[in-house]
Amino acid sequence: MSHPALLKSIEEGVTLLGHEKDIRSELAQNPKSIVVLDDDPTGTQTVYDVPVITEWTEEILENELLKSPVFFILTNSRSLQVDKADALGELIGSRLQKLAKKHQKKLLIISRSDSTLRGHYPNEVDALVKGMGLSKIKHILAPAFFEGGRYTYDDVHYVKEGNEFVPAAKTPFAADNTFGYSASNLKDWIVEKSEGRVNKSQIASVSVQTLRNATSEEIKSIIEQPKTTHIIANATCYADLQVLALAILKSKDALVFRTAASFVNAISGIALKPCLTKNEILKNTSSNGALVVIGSYVPKTTAQLAYLKERSNAFFLELDVTHISNIEDFCNELVQLVQKANDYLKTGEDVVVFTSRKVIKGATKKESLEIVNRVSNALISFVKKVRVRPKYILAKGGITSSDVATKGLNVRRANVMGQVLKGVPVWQLGNEAKFPDMPYIVFPGNVGDETALHELISLLK
Repeated sequence: MSHPALLKSIEEGVTLLGHEKDIRSELAQNPKSIVVLDDDPTGTQTVYDVPVITEWTEEILENELLKSPVFFILTNSRSLQVDKADALGELIGSRLQKLAKKHQKKLLIISRSDSTLRGHYPNEVDALVKGMGLSKIKHILAPAFFEGGRYTYDDVHYVKEGNEFVPAAKTPFAADNTFGYSASNLKDWIVEKSEGRVNKSQIASVSVQTLRNATSEEIKSIIEQPKTTHIIANATCYADLQVLALAILKSKDALVFRTAASFVNAISGIALKPCLTKNEILKNTSSNGALVVIGSYVPKTTAQLAYLKERSNAFFLELDVTHISNIEDFCNELVQLVQKANDYLKTGEDVVVFTSRKVIKGATKKESLEIVNRVSNALISFVKKVRVRPKYILAKGGITSSDVATKGLNVRRANVMGQVLKGVPVWQLGNEAKFPDMPYIVFPGNVGDETALHELISLLK
């Protein structure tokens, strides 16, 4: 649908001044440790020079809390069944709270999730709060992600497709086998997701108009209303989120955040910077080819793969998941694919390994998630068996990129270098990884138009 009021709001937003300096000054006066629990690795898609850790022992968390004012913990909780996601949230919450007390740090904890509203909510945020031992705490919901064309206006969350603004519930993402939903209005969405446990009267919202016209004190008073438990952040540009962030940083209320990636920049005062160049990404020259691993099934990824196949002279290797239950056949196929990949990479050819595109659906949401994880395990085995060091690895899809990083490449800590395209982060892997220092590109399944994957691979050719 075309939406003149939303479009006008976006256009006006471009002319507004940013507030990074004010936010950095507020954080300098009242320091906060900003910890982002990322339910898959795509949340680093707007930041740079920020570490990502993939383990959460007390020792690792303590080390990071003492040296990094902002850091990501890659929980990959979107791939977990609901009880495991809750247990993980509770565990990390309790460890962070204990360490914050020990070192007298003020915590600001963000549960970063999908900008198209797929994920464990509100349960994993409630579990995080429970782990922190806090009772009265408000949720701030801010799914706007401008780099990916996601805007929240009049409490409705929109996904930009071409020149249209589609209410989120009318996109293919809302039909997700595990995390589907029917409401685009975020107040209704919270009621739906909480299965009615959250009453609509408890949910407040801050409109774009308020963010652009009210004082910080007035915005703070909306946040601090005593009967409110959940607050919707409307936003169509970074200045909107930054104005909200300033009011939040000045508020005395206990707050926890469920947001997309753009909010992380806003609350931490990280200014936007241009996308990385080929030379910045490929610092070490290599005559080997690149490895592209595609697991995501969203229609956008399938379209990008089809576009790439027509125009690229890379070698395409299909992992047929239709017989994933026949272990022997499947393992034999995997061994043959790995051999081909090693041969091609050695001769400098790019290799694209992708799962067959037919989605195998389980009888329940739980079963569907199990199948997704089984397919992801096959891709991990593939990456583990690759012997030739690629010049870079690109993984497409949230669960895929998380599993390839942590299980396939043994990544424990990485540094986010920046973005190669809007919303597509590049990590530099740590020394413990299977391929130390290698650029690792996390390409979300739901980002970019159909040309984006081809554009990226051509850029790094």
